[in-house]
Amino acid sequence: MNSQPDQELEQRLQQLEAEITTPTSPPVVAQPQQPVTPTDQSSVPTVLYRFVNWFKGLSNVGKLIVVAVAFVVGLAILRVVLRIVAAAISLAFLAVLMYFGYRFVLARTSDKS
Repeated sequence: MNSQPDQELEQRLQQLEAEITTPTSPPVVAQPQQPVTPTDQSSVPTVLYRFVNWFKGLSNVGKLIVVAVAFVVGLAILRVVLRIVAAAISLAFLAVLMYFGYRFVLARTSDKS
């Protein structure tokens, strides 16, 4: 009676040893996303890669918030740049008017003398 379970255990042990010794393909395991690594240190700063890796780690809501904030900040910067360009154009126009005014006044004074 004791020999039957021993035979079953022996047979099961042989099956397990056969499974271990036979070469099988390794089970497919999902790989986590690999972080972006810099390929050329001189072309792109490492800060950008750290930002991309940080951004990839955010949830979808977090990504949406970051994009919205970046959009608002970008619009604010664009608005400031456009105001500076408008001020520069105004100053250039004023300088041209002052130059022609000076030339006009100088021409009048030279005609009188």
